[in-house]
Amino acid sequence: MASASFAEQQASAGKSDEPIVNAVLEAARPERGLRWLDIGCGTGDLLRRIRDEWEPLSLAGVDALPWLDPDLADDVDFHEVSADVADMPVADRVLMVETIEHLEAPWTSLRRAAQLVAPNGWLVVSTPNVATLRHRLDLSVRGQLTSFRPDNEPHLTPALPHVTSRILASEGLQVQEPLYAAADVVPFTGGRHWPEAMRLRFPRPLSISVIVAGSRPASQPS
Repeated sequence: MASASFAEQQASAGKSDEPIVNAVLEAARPERGLRWLDIGCGTGDLLRRIRDEWEPLSLAGVDALPWLDPDLADDVDFHEVSADVADMPVADRVLMVETIEHLEAPWTSLRRAAQLVAPNGWLVVSTPNVATLRHRLDLSVRGQLTSFRPDNEPHLTPALPHVTSRILASEGLQVQEPLYAAADVVPFTGGRHWPEAMRLRFPRPLSISVIVAGSRPASQPS
C-alpha cells in the first residue's frame, strides 16, 4: 500500500504531539508483559515510553521511512515498509497514531491492522479531527478542511470516526466511543490554543485529534 512520499513524510519529523500520545496510551490500557506493534512509528517516541514504563514482552515498529532513533535499535523489531502489515505477527496492542490519514488505501490498512489484534488485545487509532470548529469555519468559508488543505500534501484521506468504528467492528472488534485529544487553535487568534478546561467541556469541536479504540474478545481468534 502506498503512502505519502519520502519528502512529504519528512515534514512531520516522525513525531506526534505529547497530548495525543498520552491519550492513545490511556486508550490502549497498557500492562506489563505485552506485545506491542506501532504502525507508523516514526522516530519511536511512543515505543520508547512503552519500553521505559511498561516492561513489554516485545516491541515492533513499522514505518515507510528508516528514522527510528538509534537508542531503540536493540529493543524494537523495526520494519521499513508502508502500512501493509499482513505478514506481521499478532500483538496485544496495535497502534496507528496519526498514520491513517497519510495512506492511499487507509481502509485496507486498517482492516489488516485489526486482524493482527490478539484475543483480549486492543487496537487504537488516532487521526485529525475534522469536526473541530476551525475545520467547520474553513469548510464554510474556503470549501476545504483545515487538516487537508491543498498545501498539506502528506495528508491524503480524512478518516471519520464512525467509518473507522464500522471497519473495526466488521473485523470482530468491540469498539469504544470516540475520544478526543489535544487543544486545537482558536480561529482568528494567530495561533492561540483553546484552554484545556474548555476543551474538556467541549472535546469534539475543540480537539485536534480523534481516537477510536477497539478490543478483540478473549474467545475470538485474531
